[in-house]
Amino acid sequence: MAETHLKDLIIPEVFDNWVQNDSTKTNNLVNSGILTPDPDLGGRLMDAGTKVTIPFINDLEGNADNWTDDEDIEVSNLTSGSQVGMKFYQAKAFGQTDISTLISGAPVSERIGSRFSNFWNTCDETMLLAVLNGAFQVDDVANAKILDLTTKSPTNAEFSAKGFIAALGLMGDQPENLLTGISVNSATYAMMKSQNLIDTIQPSNGGNPINVYNGKQVVIDDAIPVEKSGSKSTSVAYLFGTGAVRYSSQLYGTKVVDEPLKKGGRESVVQKRVGCIHPVGISIDPTFVPDKPNFPTPDDFKKKAAWTLPEGMDVRNVRLVQYKFQLDPLFVPTDTSKQQAAQQGDTRNN
Repeated sequence: MAETHLKDLIIPEVFDNWVQNDSTKTNNLVNSGILTPDPDLGGRLMDAGTKVTIPFINDLEGNADNWTDDEDIEVSNLTSGSQVGMKFYQAKAFGQTDISTLISGAPVSERIGSRFSNFWNTCDETMLLAVLNGAFQVDDVANAKILDLTTKSPTNAEFSAKGFIAALGLMGDQPENLLTGISVNSATYAMMKSQNLIDTIQPSNGGNPINVYNGKQVVIDDAIPVEKSGSKSTSVAYLFGTGAVRYSSQLYGTKVVDEPLKKGGRESVVQKRVGCIHPVGISIDPTFVPDKPNFPTPDDFKKKAAWTLPEGMDVRNVRLVQYKFQLDPLFVPTDTSKQQAAQQGDTRNN
C-alpha cells in the first residue's frame, strides 16, 4: 500500500509562505477589513522583548496668540504618546500514526497540509473577538463607543434602523465613512432581512453579491454570540472601519517531525508563530500582567485590566462602535450553545 507522508507534501519554507498568505483570506470577520496586516507591527515581531511600542504625535492644539509689536510670539510644544501592543506566542502540531494511516486509509497528510492556514485563521478570529470584548470594557471607550439599547431603551430594545443610526452617531463629528462595515451573527442578520433592511449589490465583474445596510457592508459571523437570559435573548453588532484593529503575525517556522518509536511510529507537522494585536487608539495597559507572565492568551485579552486609552489619545480615533440589542425570539435558535459549537466546527471544516 503506497503511503503519502507529511515530509513528501510539505517543504517548510514554501509551506510557511503559503499558510501566511492564505490565512488572511478565509474568515468572514477577519476578511471584512476590520483586521488588516500592519507593517509597523509585523517588522518588529521578531525583535527582542514581549511588547511593541507605537509612538504617536498629537495634533496641533491651543488658541492663536495675539500678534503685537511689543510681545514675543510664544512657541508651543507638540505632545506625544504611545500605544503598546503585547506579543502573543502560539504553537500547534497535527500528526498521524503509521498504524492509523495503514488501517484507515484516511488522507490525513493531505488534510493537514491543506487546512493549517484555516486553523490559524480561526485562531485569529478568536483573538479578535477577545480583544474587542476586553477593549470595550475600558471606561472611556465604553462611555463613548457603546450603545446598549437593553439599558437605554429597555421597552424598545430590538435591533432597528433607529438604533443603528443612534450607534452610528457615537462617532460624533467624525466622517461617517470612517465606519465601513457592520458585523452581526446569523440570527441578527435574519432579523434585519425580515425588516427589509438589507440591500444587495451585484458587482459588475460578476463577483459574489455584497450585502449592504445603510451603506455599510454586512459581515455575518456566528462567532458573535447570542446571550440568553430567561425568555430574552441579546446580541451585539460591531460597527467598524477598515483597519480598525492593528494586527500582524509571523510564522516562526514549520517542522515535520518523524518519531518512529512514538505510538508505534508517528509523523507530525509543527508550526509556531508570533503575533501582536490591538485596536487603533487603544493600548495594552503597560502594567498588565497575563496569568502566565509574558505569554497572553485570548482569555487574558478579554480582561478589562489588559487595556487602556493612552494619555493624550482622543477616543474619537477609535474606529469601532458596539451596538447591543434584543433579538426577536423567532430568530433565536432553541439551543444557541449547541448551534455555535456546530458552526465553529463548520468554520474549521470549510
